[in-house]
Amino acid sequence: MKSLQIEYSKEIARELGKIAIYLPGEELQIGDIIRFPYGKTSIFKKVNPLGSFIKISSLSHLGITTPPTRKSKSPDSYRFTSKDGVQLQFGATAQASLSNTSLPQANGSLQIKMSNEGAICFFALDCYKEQLDHIAALEHEINTHDNEMIWDDTFLVTSVTTAQKALIIQSNSSSSEVVLDGDVQGLQSSQVGSLSADTSIKIQKQQGDLFIKDWSDTVTIFMDVMRFDKKVFGAPITSTPKNIVTNDIPIIDSSITLSAVSASEIC
Repeated sequence: MKSLQIEYSKEIARELGKIAIYLPGEELQIGDIIRFPYGKTSIFKKVNPLGSFIKISSLSHLGITTPPTRKSKSPDSYRFTSKDGVQLQFGATAQASLSNTSLPQANGSLQIKMSNEGAICFFALDCYKEQLDHIAALEHEINTHDNEMIWDDTFLVTSVTTAQKALIIQSNSSSSEVVLDGDVQGLQSSQVGSLSADTSIKIQKQQGDLFIKDWSDTVTIFMDVMRFDKKVFGAPITSTPKNIVTNDIPIIDSSITLSAVSASEIC
């Protein structure tokens, strides 16, 4: 399961330039403070937002005022399949509708064959992104609470992208298959943006070892995060509490800084 998580996060970052929420649909809010238990892939690298996450706290729980947020004005829709290992085959009804310039409503079938372990097939409709509007002022307020948490390897969630409807499949074997039934013709790359969140799609058959987030409402799929870093001023004597002075130990001061994490860092 761990390797599937890492592969999912890395492929979404590499191909879509997004930081994935794993598992898709997990409850996550702007202002949450989280850790990634599988995010350290090397002793020489920092922990990165890879795989599943654990909630540690939140700005509101620490008594920190969460800045205003803003929501994207128009939605995006996504159809993503791994470059290798995923084959989509539409049934006869869907194929007959390919030449129709308007989105057809007749039912059809879609066979999804996955021939690589870790291969991903991803449909997400009407995705809205909500994000923090003013982040700079947060650092000062966070530093008034910096003795209340262990900040090492923690991240602040600064945006969440939520799909009104989504279906996400990842194969855990070298041979697996899913057959969808319903308004599947709209899942073609040229038409996915025209699909409505009311579209009816169901899994008719599946075989092989698969992770599936079934066709569901309100699915969290992407996030943005900022890394909490501790900047120390003075002698680096970690055994001395902050701002405690003795005859032979200098004043130690430190502050928390926030640094953005891009998807390119985790590929």
